[in-house]
Amino acid sequence: MNELATVAVVVPCNNVAHIVDQCIESLVQQDYPQDKFSIIAVNDGSTDNTKEHLEHFKTHPNFYFFNHDKNKGLSAARNTGIENSKSEIVCFLDSDMVIRPDWLQLIVAELMAEEVIGVIGNTTLPKGEEPNLLEHYFYSAQRGARQFGENSAIGWRWFLFNNTAVKRSAIKKTGLFDEKLTSYGGEDTDMAIRLWHNFPDALRFSSKINAEHHHKRSLNQFCKQMETYGQTNLPLLLDRYPEYNQELAGDWITTWKGRFLFNALVSNLLRLINIILPNITVTRYLVIYSVICGARVAFYRR
Repeated sequence: MNELATVAVVVPCNNVAHIVDQCIESLVQQDYPQDKFSIIAVNDGSTDNTKEHLEHFKTHPNFYFFNHDKNKGLSAARNTGIENSKSEIVCFLDSDMVIRPDWLQLIVAELMAEEVIGVIGNTTLPKGEEPNLLEHYFYSAQRGARQFGENSAIGWRWFLFNNTAVKRSAIKKTGLFDEKLTSYGGEDTDMAIRLWHNFPDALRFSSKINAEHHHKRSLNQFCKQMETYGQTNLPLLLDRYPEYNQELAGDWITTWKGRFLFNALVSNLLRLINIILPNITVTRYLVIYSVICGARVAFYRR
């Protein structure tokens, strides 16, 4: 890879009119040669005025805008960005995130190593905001790739695509995102598993590559999203990758141990405890329970 690699930043957008201006502006302000990077925003069927906000940036020479007339999901939006770029590195940034001017420099530095094909950065709560119950868990040091420390090699389970970069050569070998996965969750897990199969031990985490995440939601709202994931995309992943049944929590769905630990009685008790004495471990349980509940619905429909 050249010292100054070419980079495309793919930004899938859906109903983010409240924050997308800040996201794109933070990309426009990158301390990286203007002729070496491009911003590819994909409006994925937004029903608010996200499209109008994005059109304001059309005069910027590095900005490219694509529109989906209807919502096709994150896989399709990211694929549109990949297919309409030719860079050596493809970055993926969620449209509710805001980054620092050195973001691209740090990404390219991480991917200079030949043995590294992908890096995921850190996400933090916007400065000055007080974390709610979900955010205490969401941004804790024990969650996700953070638990492994700076520049650690990480497994596919922790390689998401919200603040992430991958070498195009790896995507060419692995293939695009699966557009059959249209609902919430799982499309990045599927892609990460395929990357891992082709390039084991080649994924990294860097806390320096940071993004402020402007997405306020409650624990109940997130649990509903995770239940949807459990009901729709998780069964597809379990069928596709039976060798990862345990890592995907498949062994907790219908087994006796799953019924014993993950049930309405325990979850209601822990939900009450979490209100009185908030606890990250309890919050994590409630999130996992939501996934398992959704998966059980899907299982018994078969």
